[in-house]
Amino acid sequence: MAGYGYSYVTDKAFSAFARELEQGVWKSVSIEKYDVPSRVPAALFLDAPRPVVWKTRVRWAIAELDEALGVASAAELAELDAEWDSSQRALHMFLGSAAEHREPAHREAAVRLRGALLAGAGTEQAGYGYDAEVDFGWHQVAIAEKAPLAADVKKVGAAAHLKRIDEATAALAKGLGRGPGQKRTAPRSKRIRETMAACRTAFNSIHEEMDWLVEHTPNGKPREHLEALRAPFLALLERNPPRALPATEENEGTGESPAPPPGAPAVAPS
Repeated sequence: MAGYGYSYVTDKAFSAFARELEQGVWKSVSIEKYDVPSRVPAALFLDAPRPVVWKTRVRWAIAELDEALGVASAAELAELDAEWDSSQRALHMFLGSAAEHREPAHREAAVRLRGALLAGAGTEQAGYGYDAEVDFGWHQVAIAEKAPLAADVKKVGAAAHLKRIDEATAALAKGLGRGPGQKRTAPRSKRIRETMAACRTAFNSIHEEMDWLVEHTPNGKPREHLEALRAPFLALLERNPPRALPATEENEGTGESPAPPPGAPAVAPS
């Protein structure tokens, strides 16, 4: 496969390329039948026009990169965890107060909720690992929505606290890159590396195929259309030219810098 210099394209530049797919000639390429959540459409890609396959593949590659970029950093996860812990302490204190209510039925409902929703003395769950906290939070919300605890939640007025826990758990799960029922995905840095590699592969492959088709299509409207489809890819490379490598990375024994990948914009000598 030819190398076009996509290894120099930044994550933000790949992400921003999604807008190119909704402009110019690409805007008229409809992928509605193929862009399904399962990514296994009923309509066969073998029967689809090449531009449809290209657009779908690029969009999916960028979507995966965007998901990886959205996974929180260590500092962001710490903030999300702090809110989760706080929501748990708030529920603990609320139920502790409710357990001192003058009405026996109110006290009994609070005691049942404390036993079912909290761990240890009431805040043990705040010391769990991130993934365990997500599991615990989702479990709390799930059982609080069903009988018999749903009636107790309503009795003591704990719905607002459960809503806060639900939101804090969802935010922490998103920060970890998890969805409901999923185990934690790979670390953020690894996910970004993998999705960047997938973007480079997709863009290189599509660019190579477009080049081949342009070369073997006679002059006329079909060729002009292909060139128009290729134009945003060329512009992306022009906006992300090869960067000069440090002297330590020069070609061994020659004193010359490595040549840029085939098809990449030339770098003017300094």
